[in-house]
Amino acid sequence: MEREVLKQKLTELAETEKTSAPIEDLLFSMLPYIGDLDPILRDRLIYGLASKWITQGLVSPITMNQILDELLTGRYLYKEEKFTRSFTTLWIAAILYRHRMEAFLSAAVIERVFQALLTYIQQETVGEGYDETYGWVHTLAHAADALDELIQLAELTNDQRQTVAEEIINKMAFPYNALSHEEDERMAFVIHSALRNGLPPDIVGCMVKEKASEVIAFWPEVTEADLYIRANYKQIIRSLYFRLSDFPSLKKTLHGCEQLFSGIYHKKPSS
Repeated sequence: MEREVLKQKLTELAETEKTSAPIEDLLFSMLPYIGDLDPILRDRLIYGLASKWITQGLVSPITMNQILDELLTGRYLYKEEKFTRSFTTLWIAAILYRHRMEAFLSAAVIERVFQALLTYIQQETVGEGYDETYGWVHTLAHAADALDELIQLAELTNDQRQTVAEEIINKMAFPYNALSHEEDERMAFVIHSALRNGLPPDIVGCMVKEKASEVIAFWPEVTEADLYIRANYKQIIRSLYFRLSDFPSLKKTLHGCEQLFSGIYHKKPSS
């Protein structure tokens, strides 16, 4: 469907809130514009309507499988253009949420999603949050939403949850720029979900402490990347501390890690 025709059609549907339109055909027409630079079309209309239709159960399992198969490719999840891959993770999150409600994805598909999202997190280097002209970028925060849905699936093992948590902890020592649009809070939600679904708190505590030691080891010889790493990593520690009120022993570990960072600025001079 031609872009302007699609935008007009979706605008009418958003205004009238009708669900009698050929939703599934429209979804496939929407896919090529999932990363459109127009924030109204991309975010409010395409993602907004697709997420609503999928999570409310208005899309068939067959269609969701077909869409997911397309999303997990270089045309979408690994596309060089940042808006496409960022908003792809939000569509994946909606499909995983729906799977939790009605269990239509096979074990093989879930494994494919697991591996694909891990690869995405490992490769992602864009930490932008919001652009005044083009709207939300949020490559990491949107991915957190997909990871949060993934980690809650009954099919996932604790070993897989541990792998996801470790990837997040490593990723939040982000060296490319300052993460300033609550990426840390979104990722803290994922780790909280992992804990609530059976991941032992002591495992998370050990991973956080180990990474903290690595980051602190950069001091006092630093580069700009080291400064980003330290600032971003301290943010995830603090977000986890305030998020994990139901895990007091882990909060104690997190507080200790935060104090280690504070200590590098307040070391007494040697006599």
